[in-house]
Amino acid sequence: MGIVLPRLGGLDGAERATLLAALSAEELGALEGDWGEWAHDGQRAPDGDWRTWVLMAGRGFGKTRAGSQWVDALVRAHGAVRVALVAATIDEARRVMVEGPSGLLAVAAHPSERPVFEPSRHRLVYPNGAEAVLFSGANPDALRGPEHHYAWCDELAKWRHPQESWDMLQLGLRAGTAPRLLVTTTPRGGLAALAAIVGAADTVVTGGASGANPHLSAAWLDAMVAAYGGTRRGREEIEGVLEADAEGALWPGALIEACRGAPPARAALVRVVVGVDPPASVSGTCGIVVCGVDDAGMGYVLADWSQGGLSPEGWARRVAAAAEAHDADRVVVETNQGGEMVRTVLRGASVALPLRTVTATRGKAARAEPVAALFESGRVRLAGRFDALEAELRGLCVAGGYQGPGRSPDRADAMVWALWALMLPRQAEPRVWAT
Repeated sequence: MGIVLPRLGGLDGAERATLLAALSAEELGALEGDWGEWAHDGQRAPDGDWRTWVLMAGRGFGKTRAGSQWVDALVRAHGAVRVALVAATIDEARRVMVEGPSGLLAVAAHPSERPVFEPSRHRLVYPNGAEAVLFSGANPDALRGPEHHYAWCDELAKWRHPQESWDMLQLGLRAGTAPRLLVTTTPRGGLAALAAIVGAADTVVTGGASGANPHLSAAWLDAMVAAYGGTRRGREEIEGVLEADAEGALWPGALIEACRGAPPARAALVRVVVGVDPPASVSGTCGIVVCGVDDAGMGYVLADWSQGGLSPEGWARRVAAAAEAHDADRVVVETNQGGEMVRTVLRGASVALPLRTVTATRGKAARAEPVAALFESGRVRLAGRFDALEAELRGLCVAGGYQGPGRSPDRADAMVWALWALMLPRQAEPRVWAT
């Protein structure tokens, strides 16, 4: 008669080590193949009559393992079913969902149930006749036509064409009497397709923070919290939180994602400007954002050099470093906090570029509206990810409100000044003087 063991997912590290040390080799082998013992609660499929299960969680939560085990259990329980495996690319589907350490080849409980992978046909074939076929979220047309009983979608937030691929998948998810679909993804605020899936009546959402996985390296988690804690990326990638847009946001998340692009070569840019929003005190943040424009009139946000806690000499030196690093043509600086002082400080830091000073006559959010319109019309690209800057942009709202982090959107204001100087020089809001 066997002993009844507590579930390993519910034990801490020391308790698991003590328990495992007491088991024989035979017992360890049996335990290793029993997913129910290793899974933590967040990896278990929810009860109820749902069509879509969204497992949305931080990095290292165990989403991929949960997805593989879910598919493996369906194949063993229902026989010759057809399963769609959809990732950002076919290569990612193969590397993560099929051949990865938590992929479908690795989780087969017994050699007799292990599927055969046919790379040339992008499919797994199981001994019982089930098939799992790989698809890409960058190629919606490949999903047009095939019928499936089940589907597993991995990292939907990374798909190139999330809505189109999702629609084609839904139209084909019609085999059998109760088709179901699992989405395993790290959240990304502003992705309209993901928000719609999460909000659907037949969707169940589970998940949590990275730290919910008791098997995760504590050293890795500590390092990630130290690097990204308190930022938008930390809330998404570590806490697993899908952030909603503020009402009336000038830069909703979907707009930010739509405007993201690759950094251009410096030779492709005809002008580069460093926008500066000096802090009112040493404890404040000095907004320092580098922007450029090419000969076709496309603007780019190139870098965010903003930093808090600097003396006037300190932030002036940082402005000089940003200008040198990006081969800037000029510096545009707001002088509401003392124009002559700002000019003197920058000259003292050897900022030899043409210096333009601007004086604000309206609030930060109000003067940001024409620049937000440039983004909406597709005339500006974010050349990378700028978590702190993007969080401030998402907090700037129509009618002059600010609902973002901190007391003031200093980074966003610096970006606005730079893009205004590059792309809106004839509009009346900023009064600009060359000095």
